[in-house]
Amino acid sequence: MLEQLGKYRIDSVLGKGAMGTVYKAFDPNIARTVALKTIRKELFGDSQHAELVSRFKNEAQAAGRLMHPNIVGVYDYGEDEGSAYIAMEFVEGTPLNTLLAAQTPRDLSHSLGWMRQLLSALEYAHSKGVVHRDIKPANLLITADGKVKVTDFGVARLDSSTLTQTGSMIGTPSYMSPEQFCGELIDGRSDVFSAGIVLYQLLTGERPFSGSATMVMQQILNQTPVAPSSLNLALDPALDAVIVRALAKRPAERYPSAQAFLDDLEALLGTATGTWTNAEIDDDRTVLIRPNQPLSSGVTPLPTGTAAITEAVETLTPWKLAVMPELESLLSHQIGPLARFLVRKSLNGADDFDAICAALLPHIPSERGREQFASASQSLFLRLNPPTAPVEPPREPTAIEPPTEVTRTTETVPAPLDPAFSQMAEKRLAVLIGPIARIVVSRAARATSLRQPFLQLLAEHIESEAQRLAFLTSFESLP
Repeated sequence: MLEQLGKYRIDSVLGKGAMGTVYKAFDPNIARTVALKTIRKELFGDSQHAELVSRFKNEAQAAGRLMHPNIVGVYDYGEDEGSAYIAMEFVEGTPLNTLLAAQTPRDLSHSLGWMRQLLSALEYAHSKGVVHRDIKPANLLITADGKVKVTDFGVARLDSSTLTQTGSMIGTPSYMSPEQFCGELIDGRSDVFSAGIVLYQLLTGERPFSGSATMVMQQILNQTPVAPSSLNLALDPALDAVIVRALAKRPAERYPSAQAFLDDLEALLGTATGTWTNAEIDDDRTVLIRPNQPLSSGVTPLPTGTAAITEAVETLTPWKLAVMPELESLLSHQIGPLARFLVRKSLNGADDFDAICAALLPHIPSERGREQFASASQSLFLRLNPPTAPVEPPREPTAIEPPTEVTRTTETVPAPLDPAFSQMAEKRLAVLIGPIARIVVSRAARATSLRQPFLQLLAEHIESEAQRLAFLTSFESLP
């Protein structure tokens, strides 16, 4: 391994790529650990060398002027015979793509806190004339205290034909904007598009565009991705409008800046003062309830404070008030303090115990957690509603009638979900909502293993109340 690069002592390799290597190094002059990102000169011919080095140095200088808490700082630029390098701030953090590897939605509070930091960093960079051009989870480091650090600003604008001819594209297909694929002029709105993809992935656990590079390009240029609230039933559909605008194909129809994107997110969540944190939600001020007034961008904000929750609780029926604290306790073991709000919202939106539990299940991210909650909630139901049946008094046996034991009726066991039932439900649902039924059924099947909660989850996607009722009724005669 290389031992020295310029004045820097090389301690270890942090990563390798097609164009160079990133090292953990030490600056002896000021006793500081740094990250050294190198570009291998041998990748380019003599005629291209001068242009490459000039652009690399200019971009390092531009990035060096970006002094922002959510941007990895650039300290120095240097060259030796074999490579050019940039000395950057060394950050102890986990790349966001590692956190997203499980392909499950991330906690809403954490996701929006990270997005606030990302968009703030982009707004600052754009104000200094620097466009990143490769925003993706792998370039976002998350520190132990939840801070976002945007990396690779130092080489972000190296998108010349020189680099393209080597087979290396600056930008990652699944996160590139339409104008990047078309070779058009790039500005800050391209980063907005990429940030919208990151938000989509945080909220759903899935990328909106996936497949081979050719397939991704066709999707980004021509297709509208599935609404996030259809993939994550825990999301308020109001978030869909924000993401739709961030992912608009034409830059003119997109958010004009990262700040405008952030403004709509903050207004949507009732936090226009910018008081988001990365901690767990511990009150009702940053959760989604119901829309009440339009925004200038066409997105609908939500009310804040505890008044709406308090008023809703006062209208609950006695049996709901009785079950509320125990349901909150069961759900809090799975998702934390947000359980309080979700249980109260579900109690107001459903009229029977099974429907309430079905509405809560999608908020639990892990399959094991959903199974535990479903089992515990059924035990709670049986404890609060023990099976009862009239018991006939014992009769004296006759000469021809042997003595009989007193028997009780048993409670009906909830019907389990099976593949045949799921396929039938998908066909019936597709008639009402179209091809998206396949995704809705798949998500619901992962959320519950019981038929009734499964059907309730599907019915939530049917807009017409009459069609929703007919859909549910069509399954009542099945064994």
